[in-house]
Amino acid sequence: MNCRNHGSLKFAFLATLAGIAVLGAGVANAQEERDSGNAGLEEVFVTATKRAESIQEVGMSITALADTELERMGAETLIDFAVRVPNLGMAYEADGRFDSSSPSIRGVFGTDTTGFYIDDTPVSASILPRVMDIERIEVLRGPQGSLYGAKSMGGTIRMITRQPDLNESEGSVHAGLSTVKEGDENYNIDASVNVPLIAGKFALRMAAYYGANSGIFDREYIPSWIDSGGNVRASPGPAFATRENVDDETYYGGQVAGKIALTDRVGLDLKFVGQKIDADGLPFADIEASNTTERRFFDLAEPGTDRWFIASGTLSWNTDAGTLVSSTSWYDRETSEWEEETSFLHFLFDQVIGLPIDPLPSLINTTEKYQSFSQELRFSSSFDGPLNFIAGAFYQDAEYDHHYPRAVQTGLAAAIDAFTGVPGLGQDCDVGFCLTDDDLIFTDTQLTKTKEAAIFGELTWEVSERWSITAGGRFYDNTVHAVDASDGFANSGPSSYDEEQSETGFNPKVLVQAQINKNLNLYTSAAKGFRIGGVNGNLPPGLCGPELDELGIDPSNATTYDSDTLWSYELGFKSSLADNRVTFNGAAFFIDWSNIQQLNRLACGFQFTQNAGKAESKGFELELMAAPVRGLTLSLGVGYTKAEITDAGGVAGVSEGDKIQGVPDWTFNAGTQYVWPV
Repeated sequence: MNCRNHGSLKFAFLATLAGIAVLGAGVANAQEERDSGNAGLEEVFVTATKRAESIQEVGMSITALADTELERMGAETLIDFAVRVPNLGMAYEADGRFDSSSPSIRGVFGTDTTGFYIDDTPVSASILPRVMDIERIEVLRGPQGSLYGAKSMGGTIRMITRQPDLNESEGSVHAGLSTVKEGDENYNIDASVNVPLIAGKFALRMAAYYGANSGIFDREYIPSWIDSGGNVRASPGPAFATRENVDDETYYGGQVAGKIALTDRVGLDLKFVGQKIDADGLPFADIEASNTTERRFFDLAEPGTDRWFIASGTLSWNTDAGTLVSSTSWYDRETSEWEEETSFLHFLFDQVIGLPIDPLPSLINTTEKYQSFSQELRFSSSFDGPLNFIAGAFYQDAEYDHHYPRAVQTGLAAAIDAFTGVPGLGQDCDVGFCLTDDDLIFTDTQLTKTKEAAIFGELTWEVSERWSITAGGRFYDNTVHAVDASDGFANSGPSSYDEEQSETGFNPKVLVQAQINKNLNLYTSAAKGFRIGGVNGNLPPGLCGPELDELGIDPSNATTYDSDTLWSYELGFKSSLADNRVTFNGAAFFIDWSNIQQLNRLACGFQFTQNAGKAESKGFELELMAAPVRGLTLSLGVGYTKAEITDAGGVAGVSEGDKIQGVPDWTFNAGTQYVWPV
């Protein structure tokens, strides 16, 4: 549903937002001011190991950002806070705008290499949720295959939302306004409120936000063009005035959470969180990244929408022996994007094929629907003795529907026939262009179903007051089943397939920690990570055949691909100095990556994934936090990664020694803040 065409929906949403703001302003704000100038650094607790622990005691390289830090740095999305995390990179891996952003940790880059969680729910790493009403964000570096599964081979990002408080009422309102170079203004408003409806028994927390981001790209008319023969020809389309900031976007979302204390030991948390983005155009530059002008033959809009929501419930039971947690969630996402394909088709016919026919208007639309049901049951022990463990089971059933509705270029077959003087050549699939009577360029429907089942656990043995050993792993059983039906000129006519790929295996992990003293913790670990395999889309022999032959690839042997795996070895330390006024943490790592899922982008416009080659990634990260005087906090973070191909595996365009794309060599951040009471 397009919000721009449904004013009543937008009005209702803004009314709800205003109501929350008024309610939030009316309740007593009982939240303590955590940064009121107390000496020393506040102790940070994380739940990266599925139990609450001080970040200084966890044998893992973690960056944790609290809500106060995120607000002060103006973070609104994942990209905003990524700059504060050593060895976390952001790049684009897939097509379109909504499903293309792909984070990488420690040089492990590619689709589904970094896990992304909102509370206990695994979601797509590309959704870019707004950073709003967040308790903290945890970035776990290194493979998290034992506790988090297949999509965490490089690391995991966890966004922990604020939970309802059973006893205290509080609310907040926040607004922002900014200007954009080459654009206009950005604005946003958000509000949250917490209300204990039954003190100590039932509380409700609500939050909502609305905002708009200015675009920077301008659409400009092309009055003439030069054909492959060097002739200047007038553009056939009607002239249009330059359209400014065609990539504007608006967004809104929110969450409703309830906490119920069923007994003194049993609690139930229910949550619904969702977001929607309406975009006017694509934020992509032509040819050069600095180019903010999109030159077009026709004034064709390229709108897009992205809507997702999560419904979840978590039941926890605290016993004398430990905590039993059952987490159930439903994740649902739909996207729709339009892109003009006039420019590409015009280049294809005029420059590649050699038919200088006039440009004809054409748009292509892609829709994606992703739904997943996840269930995790785990038990975390709290024994007094030297042995403790966490054990659990996980199941996920996901369905991904990727659809290209019929994209046509009206008049193309007739234009080909008129230029060549060969009637019917446009429709001929043997020697012509295989265009049906409706000038079909491309259509495709792909349905992929993925099932994941796993049993996981970790056992920790405190050998002495100083030494501890943790060993664990994850047994997994994954199945991917995909069906596809395609047609059109770009597909060389109709085609279809029905393929399945399945695997079972085990990912181990070993961690040794040494608590040298109360201020210094050393650790070393070895862990295996993996990424699920899958099924490739169709590779049309007509359009891509010559290129596939040149690469020596038989499409019938490239229908599926297996999981790729890596081993990560890490050595790190965590220290607290000067009576907890300074923390200094660091880690060095080496990653051996095998059977890499390499994405092959073909010149014909299609792509496929194959397992080939090996890579290595090595580097380090250092993080320093200091509170030298009351109210003053200093931070510093440095990361270095050298990630390169060690075995090309016969993939075209890839050579030994090549850098892994999308991975920064160095990451650096520094910050200073001084807070004082007014």
